[in-house]
Amino acid sequence: MNGEEEQVPRETARRVLQAAAVEAFGRPGVYVTRELVMQRSAMVDLLMFLRIAGYLENEGWIAEADADYSMFTVTAEGLDEAMR
Repeated sequence: MNGEEEQVPRETARRVLQAAAVEAFGRPGVYVTRELVMQRSAMVDLLMFLRIAGYLENEGWIAEADADYSMFTVTAEGLDEAMR
């Protein structure tokens, strides 16, 4: 675990992952946008969102992300984690 991951609030990361899963209609591989995921998860801090998105990608829960996470997909594993 790197220092960046240690700074990610787990409950906020879970909320972001759940919002992304909803935006993807519960289907893996569907592209979602950062803007809609941030709105749905009540995120206002872009830098925190970027840290969380990096953490989610490192965990294998999101994939196919743009460099700034403006678009990404939720993986099947991410959907499973979001539904836990």
